[in-house]
Amino acid sequence: MSYQQNSGTPRGFDRQKKAKTKKAKTQHLTGTRLKESGTQSRKEVVDRTLVSLETLGSQTFAMAPFHQHFARWLKSLQTVIDDFEVSQVVEVDDKFREECTNLVSAVETALKVEEAKEASREVTIMGLHGSKDLLFHMEQEHNEKLREQAARRDDKLKALTSGVETLRTELEEVQESKAGFLEGITKNKAKREQDARSRLVAAEKELEEAKTSFAEELARIQVEYEREKTVILEKVSSERREIDRLVAEAEIDGSIEIRHVACEELAESVKTLIKRAEESVAKKMGDD
Repeated sequence: MSYQQNSGTPRGFDRQKKAKTKKAKTQHLTGTRLKESGTQSRKEVVDRTLVSLETLGSQTFAMAPFHQHFARWLKSLQTVIDDFEVSQVVEVDDKFREECTNLVSAVETALKVEEAKEASREVTIMGLHGSKDLLFHMEQEHNEKLREQAARRDDKLKALTSGVETLRTELEEVQESKAGFLEGITKNKAKREQDARSRLVAAEKELEEAKTSFAEELARIQVEYEREKTVILEKVSSERREIDRLVAEAEIDGSIEIRHVACEELAESVKTLIKRAEESVAKKMGDD
């Protein structure tokens, strides 16, 4: 029996070749998965950062004064940037750090200006109540003037009225008296009566003039009061309009645009950083 010689590859060689091919494929797939995993992780970090910046940029504060929220907002912004920079799958460069530092510094400055505006507005609103206080004091002074004038009037008219009553009594006594034995020699009754009447008329005239004088004085006080009150009421009305304007203005958060623009620019810096990194990797691969 003759043996046919086997003219092919040695036994076991095909199995070794297949094993090597499988190992190479496994290594390639593993490397690809690791690369994809790294790319995905970086994408997740970038996406999370961009979403956080968008959220902070569109955040609104519940109520005024809005500057009470600025420090907390800035802390949240810095936390987002810090988390991005310390991520192991993202390599930040000096240009990115400089851009972030400048942007954060700029938004801090802008928010300080906005805080100063809010504080100044609050002080202005508080100071605009001055005319109301002035009106209150003016009315108190006016009432005090009226009391003083009434007291002077009452005292004066009381004294003059008493004098008139005394003279009237004196005139009545003269009129009712009988001429005495020596009346013709000493003093004429008619003359006494005329004298008493003249003094009574003068006293009554003084009393009426006093009444007229006090009435005119009261009218002047009232006219002056109304004139001053009108001026002050105009100021109060003007202040009320200004207060309403400032209060309405205070309800508008002036920091919204500042914070929105800052977050947009920071997001653009993140995107630009990733683009630089991708271009750098592509260039290295091209050189290799």
